[in-house]
Amino acid sequence: MSYLKWWSVAALLCAWPVAAQDADDDALNAMLRGERDVISTESEQQRFDSKHLILYVDQGVLAGDAARRFANQLERSVVATADRLRRTFDSKHFRVAKPSYYLTDRAGISHVNGSRVFLRAARVVDSPAIAVHETVHLLLQVDPAAPRVLPETPPDIEASTGVWLLEGFASHVATELAPRLGLAPDHLFLKGDASTVDAEARAWLDAEPGKAVVPYVGSRGYPPSLLADRVNVAPPFYVLSQSFVKFITARTGLPVMVRLYVEHFNGRATIEDDVRRITRIELAQWRAEWLKAMGE
Repeated sequence: MSYLKWWSVAALLCAWPVAAQDADDDALNAMLRGERDVISTESEQQRFDSKHLILYVDQGVLAGDAARRFANQLERSVVATADRLRRTFDSKHFRVAKPSYYLTDRAGISHVNGSRVFLRAARVVDSPAIAVHETVHLLLQVDPAAPRVLPETPPDIEASTGVWLLEGFASHVATELAPRLGLAPDHLFLKGDASTVDAEARAWLDAEPGKAVVPYVGSRGYPPSLLADRVNVAPPFYVLSQSFVKFITARTGLPVMVRLYVEHFNGRATIEDDVRRITRIELAQWRAEWLKAMGE
């Protein structure tokens, strides 16, 4: 998952059906309560300082040696992700020297909030590639004063955000980097690896859950209950978004996609305008060509 702001009550939730708003609102608030609980008990957790980050490991999650090995692997993952994206943590904007990572089961699903990265221990201990996904969000995170990050973003800007880009790109980079880091695929939503992304996307396009979320891929917004109903909504949305991003990246190059991500979430333009300006091709054309490649 991405940084929290635009999942917030003040964000796209206002455009959803009331039932979906309530469910995702409750899920978000539970995560925020968990964050506060984790942060308030930092002194009770194992702490590991490295060159690029601070890692806090919650009580009972990992024993000393295993925790240190995880910390060392996390440091390597952060460095590799920064090298691949050609981006470093923006300490100036966030006013801290380096980010803090929390390996815990008290803050909900893995996510980024400001300079803090919360990693769900139950999933990440066995699938550390998930940390790469979250590190992509961390390193490409926008200026905290950007319109799409403000507590009350103008509705027209919120409504024109391309969420498929946010999650699809982070998934794409994580899947690409995992084997280079000696990590198994995270298998959070993708069952295979980089070689199976498109086949899995095709399978979702033939299934009802995939048909329900594909209107949000290559367009605006994101499907209702993405937070509240992770089991049914998140897998098809993430896999289809990753396939779409992979399709564009193969034709434009990674630096173009990094620029698109940063400028879109740091700016005010619609996703359609940003894609047109940066890739020089209409978003609708990209989407049509991707669906054709998928056999639709």
